[in-house]
Amino acid sequence: MQRLLFTITANDQGWQLYEGIYGSSWFAQFGEARDKAKLLAVTLHEHHGIPTAVIMDTGRESVELSRHG
Repeated sequence: MQRLLFTITANDQGWQLYEGIYGSSWFAQFGEARDKAKLLAVTLHEHHGIPTAVIMDTGRESVELSRHG
Protein backbone atom coordinates (compact mmCIF):
# COMPACT_ATOMS: atom_id res chain seq x y z
CA MET A 1 0.00 0.00 0.00
CA GLN A 2 1.30 3.45 -0.87
CA ARG A 3 1.99 6.01 1.83
CA LEU A 4 -0.23 9.13 1.92
CA LEU A 5 1.92 12.24 2.34
CA PHE A 6 0.88 15.36 4.19
CA THR A 7 3.20 18.09 2.90
CA ILE A 8 3.73 21.52 4.49
CA THR A 9 5.08 24.27 2.24
CA ALA A 10 5.94 27.90 2.95
CA ASN A 11 5.16 30.99 0.93
CA ASP A 12 4.79 34.72 1.55
CA GLN A 13 1.30 34.26 3.05
CA GLY A 14 2.12 31.54 5.59
CA TRP A 15 2.07 27.75 5.42
CA GLN A 16 -0.04 25.52 3.20
CA LEU A 17 -0.88 21.93 4.04
CA TYR A 18 -1.32 19.46 1.18
CA GLU A 19 -3.02 16.09 1.56
CA GLY A 20 -1.46 14.08 -1.25
CA ILE A 21 -1.52 16.45 -4.24
CA TYR A 22 -4.44 18.53 -3.00
CA GLY A 23 -3.96 21.74 -1.03
CA SER A 24 -6.28 21.69 1.93
CA SER A 25 -5.53 24.41 4.49
CA TRP A 26 -3.58 27.62 5.09
CA PHE A 27 -1.95 28.50 8.41
CA ALA A 28 -0.28 31.66 9.69
CA GLN A 29 2.23 29.72 11.81
CA PHE A 30 4.27 26.62 11.05
CA GLY A 31 3.39 24.99 14.38
CA GLU A 32 -0.31 25.09 13.56
CA ALA A 33 0.26 23.43 10.18
CA ARG A 34 2.56 20.80 11.69
CA ASP A 35 0.11 19.92 14.48
CA LYS A 36 -2.84 19.62 12.08
CA ALA A 37 -0.83 17.45 9.66
CA LYS A 38 0.37 15.14 12.43
CA LEU A 39 -3.17 14.77 13.80
CA LEU A 40 -4.56 13.91 10.35
CA ALA A 41 -1.73 11.46 9.66
CA VAL A 42 -1.98 9.55 12.93
CA THR A 43 -5.79 9.45 12.78
CA LEU A 44 -5.84 8.00 9.27
CA HIS A 45 -3.31 5.37 10.25
CA GLU A 46 -4.95 4.38 13.55
CA HIS A 47 -8.53 4.24 12.26
CA HIS A 48 -8.05 3.05 8.67
CA GLY A 49 -4.59 1.44 8.60
CA ILE A 50 -3.36 3.83 5.91
CA PRO A 51 0.43 4.41 6.02
CA THR A 52 1.08 8.16 6.29
CA ALA A 53 3.93 10.64 6.67
CA VAL A 54 4.26 14.36 7.34
CA ILE A 55 6.82 16.15 5.16
CA MET A 56 8.05 19.75 5.21
CA ASP A 57 9.10 20.93 1.74
CA THR A 58 11.97 23.40 2.12
CA GLY A 59 12.35 24.06 -1.60
CA ARG A 60 15.55 22.17 -2.38
CA GLU A 61 14.86 19.19 -0.16
CA SER A 62 12.15 17.65 1.99
CA VAL A 63 12.31 16.87 5.69
CA GLU A 64 10.25 14.05 7.17
CA LEU A 65 8.61 15.19 10.41
CA SER A 66 6.72 12.00 11.27
CA ARG A 67 5.78 8.60 9.85
CA HIS A 68 2.96 6.24 10.76
CA GLY A 69 2.74 2.65 9.54
